Amino acid sequence: METKSHETLIHEYLYEDNLKDRTHLLELGYRAHLLPGDEIHKIYLELTDRCNLNCAICYRKSWDEDQFNLDMSEDVLKKVEASLKEVKGIKKLVLGGIGEPLYHPQILEILERFSQYPLHITSNGTMMSAAMVDALVGRVQEITISVDGVGKAFEAIRGISVDVVAEGIRRLQQRKSELDTAWPRISLQFVASRQNIDQIYAVLDLAHELGCGKLILSHLIPQTEENKHQYLYGFAGLTSHETQLLFHKIRMYSHRKTVTVQFPQAVLKTERACAFIEDVTTYITAGGDVVPCYRFSHPYEEYVFGRKKQVTKHSFGSLKEKKLLEIWNSVDYQRFRYQIHCNFYPSCMDCDLVEGCEYATETKEDCYGVQPTCADCLWARRFVMCP
Repeated sequence: METKSHETLIHEYLYEDNLKDRTHLLELGYRAHLLPGDEIHKIYLELTDRCNLNCAICYRKSWDEDQFNLDMSEDVLKKVEASLKEVKGIKKLVLGGIGEPLYHPQILEILERFSQYPLHITSNGTMMSAAMVDALVGRVQEITISVDGVGKAFEAIRGISVDVVAEGIRRLQQRKSELDTAWPRISLQFVASRQNIDQIYAVLDLAHELGCGKLILSHLIPQTEENKHQYLYGFAGLTSHETQLLFHKIRMYSHRKTVTVQFPQAVLKTERACAFIEDVTTYITAGGDVVPCYRFSHPYEEYVFGRKKQVTKHSFGSLKEKKLLEIWNSVDYQRFRYQIHCNFYPSCMDCDLVEGCEYATETKEDCYGVQPTCADCLWARRFVMCP
């Protein structure tokens, strides 16, 4: 009699709907049940996939031009509002995604419409007009602003002076002081690569000067052939050891500047954990599609340890057709969350066959049959950090 592996048994239970004889699963001592729920703790709301900047490290570098020209419509906004009223346990509504949320033409109205939720905004920080600041202060709980350097280094990445961002933060802090409120708490995010990591100390200086108590340090996701080897993480060895030593120096410097740094991993480890799954999170695109995370929100090209990979957008449903909880509780979406949570998917990064494997060239499916595949995900390995 053939002996089936634990992974094979679970795969059969989750995917072979017509499998009648499940007694062998009971021999494991349990059965997996997919239960519907009405709680989602964190929701990313991508108000627009457009942006007022054209950053050198942006996802758009591997997009066709017609892929990023969409603001969330009034129809979709209404469906979002209706869906959120049915969801329990919302701890954070993140206005952000691939685009710049403050670039949406109705952003001031949207901030008012969703003010009953704990709001967190991710922004490039270049649109802090007086009216915008008035709309943010006291209403938004958190705002994370991207700052990847200062001076010419920042301009080379963002195409604009860092002074514009710094002035906007000062305006926010001044208005908070006038209204005697701690909201929004302001943190910075730094996307590190070999080209700009030396700028981290200047950015910590700036964070201290501007009263920003937290900095999220994340690794670059290479998007082009030119920067495919600019990442700082690696396998256990000299390169990763050097990055770990560098992180230690940054940590000591941050203590002197009273800025808390959230560090990514520097070396590939066995452990995998998806923050989107662990935090009970979903993502709604500007077009109303419900996707599992940042990575599957849009099609783009990425380089993982120098290997080119085509990422395909993966939607579990559209709010134009179904309500959020209906999509959240669909069998396909439940199965996906269960498999990723339990690590029932392969690890391409340290597989001996990766160089000749067709599965590793795209995200549609992996050798376990998981669709979409997270086998090469830099988020799951904690190399990439999201607010």
